[in-house]
Amino acid sequence: MQAVSTFGSALKSTTPERSYPTLRGHPPVVELGAELSIPDKFERPDTGIQIEVPPDLGSIFVVTPLAYYLGAEVVQGSDPRLSTENGFTYHLDRNDGLESSVERILKLIFFLDCVVRTEGTTPLPLYEQQLAEPKLEFDLQEIYEMDIADQVEEYLHVDYRDMEPHIPKWRSKTEIHENPSEVEFLPFLADSLSLMSRQKETAQATETQIQAVEEFTRGDFTRSTDPIRGTSDPYTLEIQSDTPTIKQHWDCLGTTSITSITPLSAYYTSVGQTPRDDPIEIVVVCNDSEMREELKAVDSIYGNRAELPFDVSIHYNTNTEELRSILSREVDFFHFIGHIDEKGFQCPDGKLDVSMIGEINIKAFFLNACQSHDQGLQLVRAGSMGGIVTISEIINSSAVEIGDTIARLLNRGFPLHAALDVARKDNLVGEQYCVVGNSKTTIAQSETAPPFVCMLETEGESFNMHIETYTKKEFRKGSLFIPYLDGEDDYFLVSGRSGDYSLTREQIADFLDMEMFPVVIDGKVVWSKEIDVERL
Repeated sequence: MQAVSTFGSALKSTTPERSYPTLRGHPPVVELGAELSIPDKFERPDTGIQIEVPPDLGSIFVVTPLAYYLGAEVVQGSDPRLSTENGFTYHLDRNDGLESSVERILKLIFFLDCVVRTEGTTPLPLYEQQLAEPKLEFDLQEIYEMDIADQVEEYLHVDYRDMEPHIPKWRSKTEIHENPSEVEFLPFLADSLSLMSRQKETAQATETQIQAVEEFTRGDFTRSTDPIRGTSDPYTLEIQSDTPTIKQHWDCLGTTSITSITPLSAYYTSVGQTPRDDPIEIVVVCNDSEMREELKAVDSIYGNRAELPFDVSIHYNTNTEELRSILSREVDFFHFIGHIDEKGFQCPDGKLDVSMIGEINIKAFFLNACQSHDQGLQLVRAGSMGGIVTISEIINSSAVEIGDTIARLLNRGFPLHAALDVARKDNLVGEQYCVVGNSKTTIAQSETAPPFVCMLETEGESFNMHIETYTKKEFRKGSLFIPYLDGEDDYFLVSGRSGDYSLTREQIADFLDMEMFPVVIDGKVVWSKEIDVERL
């Protein structure tokens, strides 16, 4: 509790402006030891806010992101509650439990800070503020001038149900198992304001999904060295390792969440990463001649942006020593096309098991091969930040499509989880992919805005459009986004749905021509500058 209470020391402000990501510093890291030792420099701000919870790890973990954002002191109490120095009390363990209550008030307080900050140093026209303010019974300017404890008290009198439709998507939720080893993850989870869940979730496959996967197997070959093994649930991810990891679920465009498995090392590797001055180095390895269709596709995609220098190298049929050398040198992104099984990467002279290499220096990766999860997790444990992997057999033709789409998205600055999310809209087999390591890892910068996908529906001569945005390192929770549309002056909060527009054919043509970005039309992912608007 004392350690978590120091997390607020990283806040650069206790005004509503702390909802801007630039005013939220990273909490101090935590290491498990024999006794408590807190350096004097980590001094919690005097917010006058306390959070009381029972002295068990699960309860402390659940309130950690809220305590960080409020600069609150976490103390022991039998009845979970938030209290202020003014005598105000808000009970946290309501009818639906501690987790749901904390989730609601964290979202509510953060969102209302974003609304109230429009009365401060950045009076920008915020779309969500225009929707929320008529439902609020207080004056925004008066609230802005209050101390944080008074603000929180006013916020918690607001009905969450009135604000819920306007709150941006939170996307990430972290499973916790109340293990002491999870304590060391807390600063990184608090930094991203991830929600916490003590209930283990599994992505259960429906009968329809299983049948659809079987359809993909007909008349095509898999990227596995073994025949497809029967399983009652090809989407269930089993983790068997002594290395501490956490499992996160990312809310997405589809019906099922994206799962990511992250060792602690992935967060440490990601800390301090900045864009490099030299060209971004991408290595593509194809170890099966029958899969060169994907190789040709990704070769034409990586580095096709003139403003970003890429150095792309292609390797065919690498042997075990050559592949070992590639994985050991400093590479920004590694894209593997071929076969992988429990014994490792298939090479012409045998198989290479990543666990036998030692230190890995590739930052991020995409292993487009069957059952590549375990080898991908080994890459992260050995030094990578994160990558996209598979959890079962995949069919070659579908893997080619997924590989093409993910390559394009990563090239446009999408983080791993967002790239996979959009790719899954385009292909059902995308459900067999997941993320290992830090899901927010990127290999390129966005051109002008946070990563986004345009959702487009045709209706005669008009077009209904909205935009789904994603957070990333440069655009974290509380960031702003403005669509480049004539007459659009409002800013939107990242992430989630932005705007509902009815556009003419001419307007949509101008918008799509501005830059290259993904567009979902009738459930299919296409690219803005490749769309013939006259044919829509």
